[in-house]
Amino acid sequence: MNIVEIKGGTAKQKELAHKVVGWYLKKMLPRYRTIEITVKLTNCMSRDGAYGYCMQYGDREYEIEVDKSLRLYDLVSTLTHELTHLKQYVRNEMAPLDGNYIRWKKKVYPTSMSYADYPWEKEAFRLERQLAIECFEEVL
Repeated sequence: MNIVEIKGGTAKQKELAHKVVGWYLKKMLPRYRTIEITVKLTNCMSRDGAYGYCMQYGDREYEIEVDKSLRLYDLVSTLTHELTHLKQYVRNEMAPLDGNYIRWKKKVYPTSMSYADYPWEKEAFRLERQLAIECFEEVL
């Protein structure tokens, strides 16, 4: 059974994040049952300008950070964006090789590329709006 823990934010934001993560896992990763996810609702945008992050720790442990000051739609779309990165890690589509390279599917990319040019970011941006809308229609 997947484990989802939500930290920070308001009670409503925690409830929202839990619903979005549960919905995403059922939709995009239905066969996986051993994922441990911690979602932190923080002030990451004021700290470094990013809406969110997804990090992998260990084999099936992940941490997603999303800025808690985002409006409802932006919070959901950012969470779906970061969950797409989680999917990429879980399915082994993306893997950091060292500090200078990342493997995406069968190709290796330098970390010095422009953020918008990374294929894993292109996928996450392409899916975030569609997934956020579906989530609102089906769950929220």
